[in-house]
Amino acid sequence: MIDSRSKLIFRTLFLSSEIAPFSKTGGLADVAESLPAALKKGSLGDFDIRIATIAFSGIEQTEGIVHYKTIPFSCPLGEFKADIHLGHASRSKDIPIYFIGIENLFNRTGGVYGDEKGEYSDNFERFTLWTHALFQLIEEESFYPDIVHGNDWQTGLFFPLLSERKKEDPLFAKIHSLFTIHNLSYKGLFPISRLRDTGLPREYAHFSRLEFYGKLSFLKGGITAADIVTTVSPNYRNEVLSEPAGEGLSGALKMRGKDFVGILNGIDSARWDLANDPLFPYHPSTYEMKWKLSVKKDLLEHAGFDPNGETFPLISMVTRLTPQKGVDIAFRAFNTIFKEESAAFRAIVLGSGDSALVKDGMRFSELYPRDFAMFDLFDEKIAHAIFAGSDFFLMPSRFEPCGLSQMYSMRYGTLPIVNPTGGLKDTVIPDVNGIWLDELTPEAIIRAIKVGVQIYRDGKRLADMRKNAMMVDNGWENRANAYLALYTQITKSEPITADPAL
Repeated sequence: MIDSRSKLIFRTLFLSSEIAPFSKTGGLADVAESLPAALKKGSLGDFDIRIATIAFSGIEQTEGIVHYKTIPFSCPLGEFKADIHLGHASRSKDIPIYFIGIENLFNRTGGVYGDEKGEYSDNFERFTLWTHALFQLIEEESFYPDIVHGNDWQTGLFFPLLSERKKEDPLFAKIHSLFTIHNLSYKGLFPISRLRDTGLPREYAHFSRLEFYGKLSFLKGGITAADIVTTVSPNYRNEVLSEPAGEGLSGALKMRGKDFVGILNGIDSARWDLANDPLFPYHPSTYEMKWKLSVKKDLLEHAGFDPNGETFPLISMVTRLTPQKGVDIAFRAFNTIFKEESAAFRAIVLGSGDSALVKDGMRFSELYPRDFAMFDLFDEKIAHAIFAGSDFFLMPSRFEPCGLSQMYSMRYGTLPIVNPTGGLKDTVIPDVNGIWLDELTPEAIIRAIKVGVQIYRDGKRLADMRKNAMMVDNGWENRANAYLALYTQITKSEPITADPAL
């Protein structure tokens, strides 16, 4: 493999619809914050990386972000103006972020992509216009990158449009492209009749291009048109090459062959720093565990449990409350166990999402106040305390492209209990640094919890597994090098020599 750290000059435009800490609905925002910084740090050359994202609601009042310029642009939908706000990445102050807003399309008080009623009905217009504004921004800034790295369906339209632009503009002809799939479930589906409004010719309404079961898929645009397609773990990459995991796209992914690569996501080692975490007052040495008991006692008290109940293992979840995350299966397991007179563990769940699951969780909190606590919110300080103070972290996901929470928990010596799917299988080793479910059922969760209780009662085994978990390096540095290797190969027009499942 080519040495990705050789002295190179890369100009890279990183596209993401969200970026922490400015806007966030999931793990994509964390990746968009951390990966560009790791890429810049990992390159020995002049690495000019810039990020383009949407201008979220409240952008004008956000500290550190200023209005930069207004640029006119045109597309099949008409003549428009894009307001460009400029900020800088929190992890690398020399990485500029362009926040792009168009006609107040993104300035909404609801969610980024929808509200409680579902996805916004004008998402086609929002992300089609945003994509055309990207091309205008490239021209206005005279920043013609060597690599455009897009993420998920919101950026997928850029790549077929780039293919067309290359045919007529030599400045765009030298741009290479990489598209990362974070979750195949979100495809960016719109009526096929809207194809002409994208600016693409009619031949793109074909199953080898953007057509997906009679609809238009922006995600498929990225899959079929980018030079390289990656996804966020080797195991997920292999899973989606067949159905049902491929979500109807396994054929398109198979067609990419070695140009479809699995690279594990990483975590921000500075933010999840055991010795210097600013979100709780304990600053431990790496493997000395007295601090963990202190965090656990505070956490138990915050949850309304007996703070002296450290003799019981604490099992927690920090998650979106959705069926994908297996929360419904976990709740059925908890309900079965807590009906018994005395449970051998305590449980805390932090998250929000599906209203029926929230209702179930709150009901369990009332039924089993000694054993179960539910927090219907997301609070980063509480989340860090849960990752640090728990003994086990439950992730019974139906599917999980990569997963970051198991990496956060391992960083603090909290052992993951996971369904071995996607990136969970890549990162958790049973009986070494975590526990695998033997099937995805409430009964299997109960069995795994019983194994966890046994581990907890065996002090030496618990200490060894905790140390194993904490020794795993899930930082972005190594994973960024894998991306740098791909950047190097495609910009030199060399065959991809990396293992498709890195």
